[in-house]
Amino acid sequence: MNEKTQKQMSILIDAIQPHCDEKVIAAITCSHAGSMSSVLFSKLAGGGGMARSSDLPNPVFIAVGTETVRAFDYRPRGFRFKIKREAACWARADVAVAVEKTNRMAYFTITTNSGDSYPLEVTTVMGGESLVDMFLEALRGS
Repeated sequence: MNEKTQKQMSILIDAIQPHCDEKVIAAITCSHAGSMSSVLFSKLAGGGGMARSSDLPNPVFIAVGTETVRAFDYRPRGFRFKIKREAACWARADVAVAVEKTNRMAYFTITTNSGDSYPLEVTTVMGGESLVDMFLEALRGS
């Protein structure tokens, strides 16, 4: 991975590491699948609603640890993050990940052994594709 991508990942890991009791190996901020396009449509139509595809907060900060995958409620603060609370924690062994990428977005679904599914999306534009790829690699356990 290039130096810029490593630096971007370090910023995300540094923001979430104090909230995890294990080493975080990758992290990313994302939204519920479909919410980015619904926000755009809503703004164009004069509304303010957002799609909600799961019980996870939207947007959500996902951290991949050595043993777990965790979801956090957060709010962006400029180039920093205000982590509010942990919303979910799953053992990595109990998580399956399906990924679909387009030229502008990466869609991934976290499915737990209990059958719960969390469809999420993250943009890959403006140089974000290598960061997203690094995160997805860690999430898949590659």
